[in-house]
Amino acid sequence: MKVHVEQRGSAKVVFLNGSMTGGDDRDWAEPVTKLLDEGKGGVILEMSQVSYISSAGLGDLVRITALANSQGVKFMLAAVSPFVEAVLKTTHLDKFFDVCKDLDSALTKID
Repeated sequence: MKVHVEQRGSAKVVFLNGSMTGGDDRDWAEPVTKLLDEGKGGVILEMSQVSYISSAGLGDLVRITALANSQGVKFMLAAVSPFVEAVLKTTHLDKFFDVCKDLDSALTKID
């Protein structure tokens, strides 16, 4: 998984590219957790290039969302790929996460 972070206004945008499998492959989770620990602005995961998400990857997303909620940090998913969108709908987790259709929509919610 490739991870790239950019500051956009008061938000940190984390661009993800690859498979989100969780378990030992948590390249994306550690930087996101650190951004949440900073507690400033909000954090957006831009997921248009996430080709696959496993149950362990979903578990990591749930854990990080719960952490953001407990710390009072806005956290959302933006531009999820069709595969991830289908998994979220199938598991009904699309109602648990704050999912925006694109990055601009997510940025509007943060600023």
